[in-house]
Amino acid sequence: MKIIKIINEKYGQNNYLVTSGKDAILIDASANVTQVEENLKLSIPKPIIRAIFITHEHFDHIVELDNLVKKYKCPVFICEYGKSCLYNEKQNLSILDIPFKVKEKKLIKTFKDGAEFDIGDINIKCYHTPGHSMGSSCFVIGDSMFVGDTVFKTDIGRSDLFGGDKEVQKISLIRLNQDLAQGIKMFYSGHGANFDLENLKYNLEYLLGEDSGTEETNF
Repeated sequence: MKIIKIINEKYGQNNYLVTSGKDAILIDASANVTQVEENLKLSIPKPIIRAIFITHEHFDHIVELDNLVKKYKCPVFICEYGKSCLYNEKQNLSILDIPFKVKEKKLIKTFKDGAEFDIGDINIKCYHTPGHSMGSSCFVIGDSMFVGDTVFKTDIGRSDLFGGDKEVQKISLIRLNQDLAQGIKMFYSGHGANFDLENLKYNLEYLLGEDSGTEETNF
């Protein structure tokens, strides 16, 4: 399996192209078609995009979604709690930049917490980790986890915008720290650097308290 980071420079947002043989999936959708095509061509034979998975519904993660679906005609998977926000410029926060609504409807699919998909040779497990947004999710492929804006190398996603909730976020982070992160070697976030399990533990123990849940936090 190969993981390629594709950055949208305007928003500093990380997309991830995951390939395995002839199969590929794209995680998040701010990379444009040209960027995706250039990276697909690095593998021989060139893989086919089988699906797009969205970590959450904020505009900087979906700005190229319609163009990508038009090109690849593949299903798009997003948490059931985030789908409606795709079609509302206030809820997807594009009102803060250049307002837009996603036009695609037919190929947008939803998943529930714990859902698992086999996309060609790629197995992906989906976990709902709300707090940064209503639909925030993490995806596990092998020993890698794609965390979107749930957590970063040295910080966590903000919870003060539409759909955010710091108390819900705390619950999600405790679950991530105590349960979901077990067996994961590398974490790939929606912004900034990738990091390992030791870094995640250090970050979350600092934010949550060393017992990861029983002490007060200040975020």
